[in-house]
Amino acid sequence: MTGSIHKLKYFTVIFILYTLSLSGVFAQKASPVSGLVVDINSGRTLAFVNISYNDSGKGTTSNVDGVFVIDTPEEISSLKFSYIGYEPLILNLHSKRAGLIIRMHPKAYSINEIEIKPGLNPAHRIIEQVLKYREINNPEKIRSFSYTSYNKLYFTLDLTNEYTDTLKESADSIKHDTAQVQLQELIDKQHLFLMESVSKRDFIYPDKNYENVIASKVSGFQRPSFILLANQLQSFSFYNDFITILKQDYLSPISKNSVNKYLFILEDTLFTETNDSLFIITFQPKKGKNFEGLKGFMYVNSRQYGLQNVIAEAYESNGLFKIKIQQQYKFLENQQWFPVQLNTDIILSDPENKDKKTIKTESRGKDVKLIGIGKSYIQDIRLYPDLDYKKFNSVILQVDKDAHKKTEDFWNEYRNEPLNSRDSSTYHIIDSIGKDAHFDKMLFMTKTLMNGYFPVSIFNIDIGSILNYNRFEGLRLGIGAVTNERLSDKIFLGGHFAYGFGDNDFKYGLNARWVISKKLEMDLQVAYLDDVRESASYTFYQTTKGFSSDRFRKFLIEEKDQIKEWETSYGFRMLQYFRARIFISSAFASFWAPYEYIIPDTQPPQIISEGQFTQTGIRFRFAFKEKFFQSEAGRVSIGTKYPILYGNFIKGINLFNGEFNYTKFEARLTQNFMSRSLGKTSISLDAGIIKGDAPYTILYDGRGSYKSFTIETDYSFGTMRMNEFLADRFFSVFFKQNFGKLLGKSQWFQPDIVLVSNLGVGYLSHPEVHSGISFKTLDKGYYESGILVNNLLNQFFVGYGLGVFYRYGPYTLPDIIDNFAFKFTLNFKL
Repeated sequence: MTGSIHKLKYFTVIFILYTLSLSGVFAQKASPVSGLVVDINSGRTLAFVNISYNDSGKGTTSNVDGVFVIDTPEEISSLKFSYIGYEPLILNLHSKRAGLIIRMHPKAYSINEIEIKPGLNPAHRIIEQVLKYREINNPEKIRSFSYTSYNKLYFTLDLTNEYTDTLKESADSIKHDTAQVQLQELIDKQHLFLMESVSKRDFIYPDKNYENVIASKVSGFQRPSFILLANQLQSFSFYNDFITILKQDYLSPISKNSVNKYLFILEDTLFTETNDSLFIITFQPKKGKNFEGLKGFMYVNSRQYGLQNVIAEAYESNGLFKIKIQQQYKFLENQQWFPVQLNTDIILSDPENKDKKTIKTESRGKDVKLIGIGKSYIQDIRLYPDLDYKKFNSVILQVDKDAHKKTEDFWNEYRNEPLNSRDSSTYHIIDSIGKDAHFDKMLFMTKTLMNGYFPVSIFNIDIGSILNYNRFEGLRLGIGAVTNERLSDKIFLGGHFAYGFGDNDFKYGLNARWVISKKLEMDLQVAYLDDVRESASYTFYQTTKGFSSDRFRKFLIEEKDQIKEWETSYGFRMLQYFRARIFISSAFASFWAPYEYIIPDTQPPQIISEGQFTQTGIRFRFAFKEKFFQSEAGRVSIGTKYPILYGNFIKGINLFNGEFNYTKFEARLTQNFMSRSLGKTSISLDAGIIKGDAPYTILYDGRGSYKSFTIETDYSFGTMRMNEFLADRFFSVFFKQNFGKLLGKSQWFQPDIVLVSNLGVGYLSHPEVHSGISFKTLDKGYYESGILVNNLLNQFFVGYGLGVFYRYGPYTLPDIIDNFAFKFTLNFKL
């Protein structure tokens, strides 16, 4: 009997254990909780909202698109939502657990309202850890990576940030604002503009980079020549010293010694489902610190103290646009934080929003605003892949020729989600409008205008040739043109015709160019010129016709020689970074009166006022590690962080009746760089030397640009008179230090302060052979310094400012006022 009881107890225990094990197997796992978090007024999704459940402190955050999913075995009865700039919200869950729409109420928020007590700021401990691991967490510091990105950008109108309430208004109120309702219906149906792209990127540390755009689609255009990339609107990583947002550089809040410049506040701490701490920290520049900074908040994960989420915008808006960026990172393969989504919001600046120090998530005005929403989804990420070095060269961005021909099936493979009805409607409607309105032709015309030409049929009219002025010719009217690709993409024919009302003379020129290879940038050119040219000057090889402030110096030129010249030249690119043009020319020059040249070692002295010059040589440009964008339209420079060297080597010979033998070498070295504490530094070193005897037209006049009040120009001496000096050997330094806002600013007055210092020295071997004019030599050294206050007034993409230069040293003029030069500055923000 006792044995039976023991057996019964034994089987009872076994049954209980078996039952418990079955309950573990068949127990119903709690279903995931998911939803979308939006602003209650605007309906816009909210990224990185803090979400905890059951008062446990554990939870997650919404992703960049406002979506959240909580998948845990625990039974969830309540959710708590908290977000900087919004009222906290608690939601008790009932039957519905998926597809929740969480609407949060915004509130005014200012970091300045928080009291910082004496002692260690708890946020600093976390930021110091972020800085400690910065190099490790920076994705662009690892050996190699590759990824595919799908990018989408659309523009729409924000009629009112309370449009959801507008739709609930009474019928009488809606009738009262019919236009607004119709416009609302339009933007509910479609966007104003939509573009997509797919690209594949390969990277090898430190600077081997190649991105290939395999698909591109732009509403309204059949052959779009512009694209959108993940790192085009903002920096790919938040870990660099400077964060670039729409071509503007800002000091990163996690740059070295950032705790001295930024105010950090630890707002909240969450615990992730993997039991990592998630620190939410707000940041903005400290009071009294003047620099181009950011404001926003970051989510720091205690795992390797990496950034998990970032939201940031300029602390102070400087232009037409307000830009807000969002970045989301994931810890991949348990070893590396890597960005997986980059969002960019572009909003036309609100001139009435003067409260610069408040982080406002939504504007509450009734104004119509143009907004752009850019999203880049980074996928197929590979860490440390073995990539072929041979595929990397100076072209870091290339667009496939068939990128605009991809099918919908292809696009659907890469889209993060299918196109919604607004997206599809946008393509359908805008493509129809673009076809009828010839958007592609308009784009071609716009690009041509930006290059300084106006397209008319098979010709591009040179806009810069139509109306000009200088002090030698006075008002110069004319026209110049060159054939375009509509006639031929291999042969280009051009010319110009002009008349100067000051010298009362006609001028003209003809040229022909044969493009041998667009890929290798090889071409052959022949030109004839009957025109005037500045005496005793120098120019360097230019790859484009782009805008230069040197154009303003041309207004001041007083002395020019009459030139009749033919030239043959061959242009090419070699060794990736070296671009050059070899040439031979023959010119007959009539010197400007009353200058005369005394030929050395002639008895009796032979005096001439004109001469035949035959020259051969090479003009080149060397930009080490310069990067390029390559498309069907050609190659465009993206720039380089290294110095750029320009050089001319010219030999005067006796061929074709040339009368002068000389050797001439000229060089320019330019460099621009940014620093955290000083801003942007620009320096240019110019030098030239002539061996042999040559008249004034071949020498150097010091490169002055003085007038009592004129436009400031680069690479010139602002206080030096035109043709004041003469040299056959010279060396010049042009230095600028742009402090930006570092030296001071106020709410209403935010100019860029630029300090300028220039110096030059030169020598002239035989001053006695130059007759009929007065000049000085530069052997004692020429010095000037100045200050520019740029962007005193900003209108659209142009900033206007003022400046003053002062001349000092051996060439100081007797009257103090004559040593000053007052300047007007222009800065184009394109």
